[in-house]
Amino acid sequence: MTYDDIIAEIKSNLTGNADKDKAYLIKQFKMHNLKEIHMELGRLLWDLMSDEEQKEYKKAVIQDIPVDEFIKSVYSYLNYGDFETALKELEDYMEIIPFKFRENPQFDYFYFNNPLEEELFRKYFKTPKELKVIPFGEEYPRVFYLYGVVLMNLSEFNRAERALKKALSYNPVSGEILSTLAALYDRNYDLDNLKKTSVEILKFSYDPREIAKAYRDLGYCYYENKKCTISKALYENSLNYENHPRAQIELQLIDSYLASNETVIEEVLNSENIPANINDDILEISMFLALDFEKKNLLNQSLYFYGVLYNLTHDEEVLTKINDLKHRL
Repeated sequence: MTYDDIIAEIKSNLTGNADKDKAYLIKQFKMHNLKEIHMELGRLLWDLMSDEEQKEYKKAVIQDIPVDEFIKSVYSYLNYGDFETALKELEDYMEIIPFKFRENPQFDYFYFNNPLEEELFRKYFKTPKELKVIPFGEEYPRVFYLYGVVLMNLSEFNRAERALKKALSYNPVSGEILSTLAALYDRNYDLDNLKKTSVEILKFSYDPREIAKAYRDLGYCYYENKKCTISKALYENSLNYENHPRAQIELQLIDSYLASNETVIEEVLNSENIPANINDDILEISMFLALDFEKKNLLNQSLYFYGVLYNLTHDEEVLTKINDLKHRL
């Protein structure tokens, strides 16, 4: 029998008695092995459940899903632009799953994507209580981040900001979260918060695209405040990290206003207490981690941090080291 024949036969045997039909469908689960049939049986069974039964069923299913797998499923909705479904899934998840890492009288909990972020946090932040790092695979704070992203795409800006700040409280050095907050402030024309957030990105980000975007956002802030010389220096500096068409367009516009085309980037940015170069701490910690992992023969980890260094500096010696490690894998 084909799939369509099997489903047609199953549906023809339904009686309209919810209890009998549920028992029948559960029996069919055991008789068929095809995933597609199981999915259709699940839909039929769901339609027969009361609201309370649906709630308990959803709770049982969600509790069995590891948080990292749940996060992947949410990203699949985001990739298709299905923000309404993503929002419902996130809100159901947050209602059902108890968050393990709430405020605690003994510990402060934080989540980091890698050792570089943890070391940056330890250097720039002090915690009044003992610091506890949330282990990989239990990244519950990313649920708050995704919730903020979804709300922002649904134009729920106040709720989005609260969710993103909640996520940031668990990882204050995350360039990803800071960049999303910057995008929110950009959409709201909140220039003060856009400027503050962009400066934080320059302090903590190790992603050239995030750094370039932060310089462009700062360039935009200064341009809106009629400070074209500073704006030009920021847009020019952004090109060191990403050759983005927006920067080129803005520079052409600014040059049409300015009498002189000469800008000493570092001098101009230093006058505004804006860094003109990558945070030295990021470079030093990345080099330390790359060497330490190499010494321990953890070559993939070492390659990752050499990659961070190369993407930020384009140092030929670092590239040589990367190629050497790849041959040793």
